[in-house]
Amino acid sequence: MRSIFTLGSLQTASSVEAKATPSFFWCDLVNGNVGFPTGLAVPAERPGSIAKLIAVICLVEDGFNTNHKYECTGTYRAPGAAPNDAVHCQIVHGQIDLVRAIGFSCNCFFAQATARLTARAYLKKAKQLGLASPVAGRRSGLFPAHEGDISGSSLPYVMGLAPDFKPNCLQLARLAAMIALGPEHKLPVLHSSENLDIVEREKPLTIAISASAHKFVTEGMRLAVTEGTAHKIDPQDKLKIAAKTGTVPHGNKFQSQVIGFFPFDKPRNAFCLFTPSGTSQDSAIPAARDILHSTTW
Repeated sequence: MRSIFTLGSLQTASSVEAKATPSFFWCDLVNGNVGFPTGLAVPAERPGSIAKLIAVICLVEDGFNTNHKYECTGTYRAPGAAPNDAVHCQIVHGQIDLVRAIGFSCNCFFAQATARLTARAYLKKAKQLGLASPVAGRRSGLFPAHEGDISGSSLPYVMGLAPDFKPNCLQLARLAAMIALGPEHKLPVLHSSENLDIVEREKPLTIAISASAHKFVTEGMRLAVTEGTAHKIDPQDKLKIAAKTGTVPHGNKFQSQVIGFFPFDKPRNAFCLFTPSGTSQDSAIPAARDILHSTTW
């Protein structure tokens, strides 16, 4: 692993244009080692639908009926909301439950399910999950300075589109690591011998995910790989990955990310990949597939 995943040692997929070179990071869940195979720059951007994972944890821990299904017609507008505030899905999902909503990243489901979830409650959980904390010698990405004072709908945060919520890729990799391990385990402090400019030292974090929430989040992420939005990341299921994708508009284009962990049944590694150009289907997933399958783990 170390001989391959060292700075500058890994070539990215030839299908990805130079201007859209992805940034990839991984961490070892046993010893906390972090790898920077594509370079030491750590992007911090809006997470898109990856942010729905935090919403799932909030919902389940607040007593959400996990058997409930919402109707996805492709478009949903909350009662009283302006037409421009409608959310859309690329396909019509029909009646969909929580696990499938994660796996297929159904915007309409999450807009309805989180109607009563406040921004304050969402950000409190996001903070507990390390999205306002330094990681592996890097400062946190952008996080609301006074999250406890923020009121109103959580929807911009749930969709990962809020302009004041931009976790960096290492924070998202750590989130994947927390989800991988679950509440019964301890996450090592993440560190890297390749990071020469340590700004802040990471403090140990409790994995603030209940056992019930952990079950639904991991099942949804696994479904994303076997059937859903990340189904092209490991077509032959060699690594047994669980993942979540996110795509956000960026000017007249898109940016995308994918986080995940593997093997699903006995997690050992977590990762995050960011690509500055393209959707998760067109860019992040193919790039992650090429990198993840380029070595023996």
